[in-house]
Amino acid sequence: MSLPNLISFSRICFIPPFVICLMQVQHQNFYRYIALGMILIIGLSDVLDGYLARKRGEITKFGRYLDPIADKLLLIVACLFLSSDKFWSGPTFPIWVLIIIISRELYFSLGIIAVFITVKRKIKWQPSKLGKLATFLQITAIVGVLLGNHLSLNTLFVLWWIVAVVTLVSAVNYTYKGVKQL
Repeated sequence: MSLPNLISFSRICFIPPFVICLMQVQHQNFYRYIALGMILIIGLSDVLDGYLARKRGEITKFGRYLDPIADKLLLIVACLFLSSDKFWSGPTFPIWVLIIIISRELYFSLGIIAVFITVKRKIKWQPSKLGKLATFLQITAIVGVLLGNHLSLNTLFVLWWIVAVVTLVSAVNYTYKGVKQL
C-alpha cells in the first residue's frame, strides 16, 4: 500500500474516535476541541495524500476510490452526529443542509453505478475544482458547528447557505460532465 493510500485509510480510522469525542462534548466541553483538532488533522491529511500521490507518482486505482470514500464517510458521519441534539449540545447542523450533502453524495455514487450497469461504461471521474470547493466548504461548515459556541448564528447561517448552494452547483456540474461523456 502506498503512503498516500495509507494516509487515506488512516482518515477512515480517525472517524470512530472523532465520533466518540462528539458524543462526549455534552459531558466534558474540552472534547469539542479534541474533535476540532481531529477534523483539522483529517482535512489536512486529505490535502497531503493528494499532494503526495501526485508528487511521488503514486496515483493508484485503489486510491482513486479510497480517497473519496474517506471524504464521504467523514462528511456524512460528522453531519449526522452534529445535526442531532441527542449527541451534540451546541448549535446543530441544519437538517436541510444535511439532506443536501447526503443527497449529493448518494446521487453522485448511484449515478456512476447506474451508468455502469445500464450502459456498461465507466465514467471517467475526475474530481473537479468545484467538487473540491464543495468538500472544503462542507468541512468548514463542520468546523463552524464545532466552534458554534464561538460564532454567531448569523455567521453559521451564511456559511450553511454557501455550503448548500456550492454543493448543489457541484452536483449539477458533475451531472453535466457525466452526461457529456455518454
